[in-house]
Amino acid sequence: MRLRIEQELALLRAAYGEVEHAEAAGEDWFRVPRYPVQAGWRIGETAVDAVPVVFQVKGDYPGARPYGFLAPADLNFNGTAPTSTSDPPKMPPFPGQWLHFSWESQNWEATADVRKGSNLLAWCRSFTERFKEGV
Repeated sequence: MRLRIEQELALLRAAYGEVEHAEAAGEDWFRVPRYPVQAGWRIGETAVDAVPVVFQVKGDYPGARPYGFLAPADLNFNGTAPTSTSDPPKMPPFPGQWLHFSWESQNWEATADVRKGSNLLAWCRSFTERFKEGV
């Protein structure tokens, strides 16, 4: 694992606990088992306050900013399927059925120091904004 990814994984684990990491085809994948979401989100018909989320970064990260994230395929907001979603462009190396949320970071400016500038922790935290949109 590259030093940058190790450092970023440590930041993610400090914030979210047992974040999983996997490498596949030159890309790094991350799985946050319990990402907090606001009231109204459901998996099927079951109300949830947290969901697993998965995201990937390309091999040329941090030069290439991350794009999109995955959540359970049957995730909905008060019974309505979320918009700006699709089937995943690639299946992650984690089990499950996934839904791809279109999401992009704003003002991506990664620096050599992972604690300064853009990083995966800030990226992951930004998912909250997408979930606040509901559908």
